[in-house]
Amino acid sequence: MFHLSTLSFSASFHTLVEVLELFQNDQRFAELDASEVSLSHAGQPVCVIKYNGQLTVRCSGHARHLFLALLDELDGTYFRPAGQRREAWQIRRAHWKLLYSLFDLATRPLYLFSYDQVQQANADAGGRGLDLRDLLEAECQRRFGFGYAGPVYEASQRNGRHEVHVGYALAAGRDVPVGVLAEYYEQPFGSDMQWAQTLLDVPELRGAIALPKLRPLLSVLRHTGTRINSDNAAVLAMVMNLAPNEPTHVEVDDLLFRHGLIAPRTLPDAYSTPVALGKPVSKFAEVLRRIMADERRETAIAQAELERAKGNVSSRTLEYHRQVAALDHGRQTYEYPNRVSAAIDSADMAFLLELLDRPDDWNRWSKKAVREVFGGNLIGAKAAARRRAIFALAGMDERQQAEWERDAATARERRRSDAVVAREFVEQSVAAGFTRIGSTSHGESRRSGLGRGQFFVTGVEAGR
Repeated sequence: MFHLSTLSFSASFHTLVEVLELFQNDQRFAELDASEVSLSHAGQPVCVIKYNGQLTVRCSGHARHLFLALLDELDGTYFRPAGQRREAWQIRRAHWKLLYSLFDLATRPLYLFSYDQVQQANADAGGRGLDLRDLLEAECQRRFGFGYAGPVYEASQRNGRHEVHVGYALAAGRDVPVGVLAEYYEQPFGSDMQWAQTLLDVPELRGAIALPKLRPLLSVLRHTGTRINSDNAAVLAMVMNLAPNEPTHVEVDDLLFRHGLIAPRTLPDAYSTPVALGKPVSKFAEVLRRIMADERRETAIAQAELERAKGNVSSRTLEYHRQVAALDHGRQTYEYPNRVSAAIDSADMAFLLELLDRPDDWNRWSKKAVREVFGGNLIGAKAAARRRAIFALAGMDERQQAEWERDAATARERRRSDAVVAREFVEQSVAAGFTRIGSTSHGESRRSGLGRGQFFVTGVEAGR
């Protein structure tokens, strides 16, 4: 045993690695001088020093032998007490981490040993010197059957995380020691292993449901807000016996729903609030609203049924989308149809051309409504014929269309010309050395101009 004490602390430890862990990570020792710390082993004092701002120890002997002695202590105390090798899940988490602390210490030989000890060990090892990490890896493989990568689990996978091995042991129904489980009650499993936390909290599930079934089960229950506890564990285990060996999330959802263990999906609160639909301003608006509502509903249902056929959604989710589609159908307002109808009545050609003078797969709802109400077919028509039909829809003959097209072209050319003039003005101003825009006050008015460096030049106005 190692006995460690200061003026305000006293404790005994089975291994020196535990003492070194305390020196490195316990804030109570961070500010202490070596002279304020007393450490003994089997009644004999151990030299405590400070190296690189941290407390550590110095022992006489060969570095290789001293390092293996650290492993011997962990081995005989926690990993193979009385010569019986323990599985990872039979070792407490705090003790398991000590081995990985030793792997970390193996990369910092000067924290453990003096410079002379390290030099001597390197000379004795020959070649590239003594690599403590390689030594530790080889010793762990020889003694425990695993190295830094950790023991095997799930047939061929390796992992050094203690919680992985405890979780899989619980899933297999193994008798995990109470002392091991106690640490996980105090410090739960990580967020990526919530299934193991459930096994810890609900002992009835341990060994009752295979892990490939348990994971999707817990996922479905979590998403439905259903708590799993000792009261429903047996029923869930019985139902999951009916599931495939490696069920999907959808298969588990269907299975639980079929047996009444989860409720139908609830609709969003928004659907409990009425929507003001408005009133149609014309027959066209009424037809367009109907076409929009019908096709949105059919598209939503068809997409949901396609996803169901692919196995991507559960029967609960399919029914949910059907309900939402039906409700959305009745909540389609007249706001947009009325706006399109007003554009037709007012011959707002810019709006109508932007909406309707498009390829066949664009804005099909509006084009279908035009065909049903006015008889003009904008789908499948050639570009020129389609454009002419749109003008006719707004009550404009060919002469009026030509005038509108001419005026629109003139406006476009004017905008393009203005843009060119503005760009040329900027380029000329920069070439002339002007680098900024500023303004000056003249009474109650302000005059803008260009500036060079720190000087502002008035009388230069944009566009002149």
